[in-house]
Amino acid sequence: MGTPGQDSRSPDELQDLLLDSEGFSDFMLELVLIAAAGLGSGKPVLCSITVEREGFPLTVASSELDAMFLDERQYAFDNGPCLTALRQQRTVFIPELAESRNWEDYAREIASSGVRTILAVPVEAGSGTQAALNCYSREPGIMDATFISAVQAFAGSISRILRLALRFHLPALAGADLSSELRARGLVDAAVAVIMIEDKCSRAEAFAQLGRSAFSGNVRVGDRAIEVLREARRAQGME
Repeated sequence: MGTPGQDSRSPDELQDLLLDSEGFSDFMLELVLIAAAGLGSGKPVLCSITVEREGFPLTVASSELDAMFLDERQYAFDNGPCLTALRQQRTVFIPELAESRNWEDYAREIASSGVRTILAVPVEAGSGTQAALNCYSREPGIMDATFISAVQAFAGSISRILRLALRFHLPALAGADLSSELRARGLVDAAVAVIMIEDKCSRAEAFAQLGRSAFSGNVRVGDRAIEVLREARRAQGME
């Protein structure tokens, strides 16, 4: 990509990418990989895209599993840099997470990830939908003024294609994909309830434990939730 954030792909090429993709998730994955490859300029930067519809935030694509985990922890608190960026439509920059006063609980929750800097930039996604491009870095100093400007420019450049993607794949997104996501959330809630009963802890503590377990096992929270439920069924002699 050359200069950070200056994607060499033209709007027409991005549109071709959308038309050639098999589904919304495939297209968004391609888009976020473009962002991660170009914005970091060789530095390790994790990228993700969050889309919120009807009050439900979803990580529709992430360059690495860690980025999805970092997003999901914000959803658990219903607060965080990416949610603030998309809901308030403003850029949120945290140069040193450990020193942030706004999201101390979130900072403690993801301390094991080693992430130090976070940037979340809103992406205009049309009526009824909010979106944000999220960047995470474990190395300080990568996200300088030039980097921030580049991410803002990239977010602006993908706004139109994101709106087209949502419209183009809306039936699938509103149907199978969203239904699957809601089923996954139900599994997570059930697993959290199991942990609360077994460990006699609060819902927040149980959710945090589930998140840490998923992160340490390098699996998605939903997959770890299924494992917890299966373990509980085996313990009860149901499997």
